[in-house]
Amino acid sequence: KAGCDPKRQIVNGNVKDNFWMMGETGPCGPCSELHVDLTPEGDTDGKLVNMDSDLCIEIWNLVFIQYNAEADGSFRDLPAKHVDTGMGFERAVSIYQGTDGFKDFSKKPTNYATDAFQPIFRKLEELSGRTYNDIYPESVDADKAALSDEMKEAIAFRVIADHIRTLSFSLADGILLGNNGRNYVLRRILRRAVRYGRTLGFSGDKPFMPELVDTLVEQMSGVFPELAERSDAIKENLQREETSFNETLDRGLSMFEQKVADGGDELDGAFAFQLYDTFGFPIDLTELLCAERGLKVDMKKFEQLMEEQREKGRAARTRELVRAADISTDTVTEFTGFDEDVTEAKVLEIHQQPDHLLVITDKTPYYVEMGGQMGDQGTLMHEGEQFHVTAVQQLGEARAHSVSLEANIIVGDTVTLSLETERRRPIEAHHTATHLLHLALHEIVSEDASQQGSMVSRTRLRFDFNSGAVSNDKLESIEEKVNAWISAGDTVSWTEVQHADIQGRKDIQQFFGDKYGDVVRVVQVGGEASQLDGYSMELCGGTHVKNTADLGIFKIKSEGA
Repeated sequence: KAGCDPKRQIVNGNVKDNFWMMGETGPCGPCSELHVDLTPEGDTDGKLVNMDSDLCIEIWNLVFIQYNAEADGSFRDLPAKHVDTGMGFERAVSIYQGTDGFKDFSKKPTNYATDAFQPIFRKLEELSGRTYNDIYPESVDADKAALSDEMKEAIAFRVIADHIRTLSFSLADGILLGNNGRNYVLRRILRRAVRYGRTLGFSGDKPFMPELVDTLVEQMSGVFPELAERSDAIKENLQREETSFNETLDRGLSMFEQKVADGGDELDGAFAFQLYDTFGFPIDLTELLCAERGLKVDMKKFEQLMEEQREKGRAARTRELVRAADISTDTVTEFTGFDEDVTEAKVLEIHQQPDHLLVITDKTPYYVEMGGQMGDQGTLMHEGEQFHVTAVQQLGEARAHSVSLEANIIVGDTVTLSLETERRRPIEAHHTATHLLHLALHEIVSEDASQQGSMVSRTRLRFDFNSGAVSNDKLESIEEKVNAWISAGDTVSWTEVQHADIQGRKDIQQFFGDKYGDVVRVVQVGGEASQLDGYSMELCGGTHVKNTADLGIFKIKSEGA
């Protein structure tokens, strides 16, 4: 029936249910929720709203962001107000598919019965040889020790399917598994899924989680292309983490079984801490193991030992907050990035910033932004943990990597620095293209069309030069010439020489406004490496491709003053 009866379909809310806050402070405001009444008659008049009923499900929320919650408990009006709205896609799908298009209300809708999860269930069935049954315990508080094997397997299917989605999307977004903060949340999720894998017969001899990624990519990458773009990285991370955890899981489970065989209805908190500290068992995994046997964990003792460990860690890693601009260092960082994408390095200094750490190492493959070339990004790995390197800065002769405050490293640690090659390679291609463009300008426009600046990024290049307007015919000729050099597949090489030895050579581009040291680096295209006989030669400290064929196709998008 069209229309809305306000008396029946609009329910007045309260601050508890209808006021949204992102935290103790920050943007907030009242909200209006949309619920679907799934009772067969659909005539509960809103009595089931916010009553945790499976027959009245919230599918949409509209938050009227108009205040900012202050630290003193007050609310300040925001100068710009907006509506933040979001729908639960899987809830909507479960309602539509679970009611056969709103025709059959005899069953309770569930996300797991929808085609959003079925492909993963089918792949899990193929890998495990088990069959998924869409059955559920009578309540979330059901005694896990009393569940049938069939019910335990059904739960395992659902946990693994849910967790592979969480892990894959998070890894695609660059959040890695680790020991702190959100990184540890992901590690706990992975280890929980691996433990449930044992219920389905996965022995630990071979990781099974990476085997599910392609199924998810095929299903979701049309809407989330980053899943396909980073699928190899997702699988590599899952493979490494699952393999690592499997090495200790069996020993930990064996110790657990021996401990519970001693009897009693509570697991010693000190033993739970040992499982966590020695075998990497998240406490919720230990609680799950205990629940399956009708046991509880002495959480008071566990938390006491955890806090003692945190205090020791805080004392060992207390760092003084120093602004980057005020950092003075005599450290010299060796740059290895001309030849290496991955470098093992030693941490020499750590400087804490308000929202990140600056980590200075003895060497690095990371290029710092200079000469128009964008700086590198990538990862820093230490003892199996990966942290995203978001930027790199030059501090004197040292290079400082910006990493998360959660990075569990100290001075003296050995770390592995890895470039994000998906970012570096296009930057290198664009940089080499600027050299070819510069040469083409000299040959087609004028020898006086000298470079005044450039910008080289992952997606494009900009080349600044002093000249009048360039005609369309000449622009086409420039494109043709650069693409001809690209098609030739000429070698790109570089060599270091004494500046005094090449200072008078007009065939080597030198920018006289720049200051050069005694030793300079010449990048050449064509010719024989180190012989300084290429058709394009420039003094340059940036990174480049190894062959012009790596550039693909060169296209001028625009030209102007």
